[in-house]
Amino acid sequence: MLELLREYSRQRHLVWVLTQRTLVARYRGTALGFLWTFLHPLLLLVVYALVFGVFVRMDVPHYAAFLFAGLLPWWWFAKTLAISTSSILSDAPWVRQAAFSPTIPPLVTNLAGLVDFALGLPILLAVLAWQGVPPRPVLLYLPLLCLLQFQLALGLGLGLSALAVRFRDTIQLVQALTPLLFFLTPIIYPASMVPERFSWLLTLNPLAHLAQAYQAVLYHGQAPAPLGLAVVFGLGALSCFVGERVLDALRDRIPEEL
Repeated sequence: MLELLREYSRQRHLVWVLTQRTLVARYRGTALGFLWTFLHPLLLLVVYALVFGVFVRMDVPHYAAFLFAGLLPWWWFAKTLAISTSSILSDAPWVRQAAFSPTIPPLVTNLAGLVDFALGLPILLAVLAWQGVPPRPVLLYLPLLCLLQFQLALGLGLGLSALAVRFRDTIQLVQALTPLLFFLTPIIYPASMVPERFSWLLTLNPLAHLAQAYQAVLYHGQAPAPLGLAVVFGLGALSCFVGERVLDALRDRIPEEL
């Protein structure tokens, strides 16, 4: 982990330049440009709020606020995970150069996702205020939650991006499992609706702890559960360790596979 941090520190200028390039290239040629950063989560909110707030009613006050509190962080995670998995393949011309570390593409993808989330946060707060959920002092927990989510997504991105170079089916597997993980995470429904016999699924799912932490801070106006944060931190640290080890084990073969 320390070696990974040192590697990022040595190439921090390159990481920043590539992150800027990624953000600019993402919406280049579109009429609305960076407005899509706001429109994507808003369109998701409208669809899910209509389906689960009107057609299949959830007994949750201010349901749109509850939904968006978990949906925006999920949008950040799901999009980042999908792009991270194929990030080394996408940056193959760079990675083939000996001076360019294959750990950089997953980091750049995660940083770009964090910027997208930060840009969408004012829309989230506006929706909460519109739904009658005003800002509260517990919003100061948000940087901590973002850091924990970033750590978890980075660790997964490191390992999956390396595996995707060796086993291209990894990309398809991630795309297939991400929707399943979404419905196993209490975003469109409160965790209290999960039957007791399935509660272990929430315990093992770090995204369930993250979703409940975001909902606690943004929707309920409460501090997140310390145990849940500890679980996310532990699993995030484990994912970074395992992801870095997987990438390090495959590092010498990556240029050949590309």
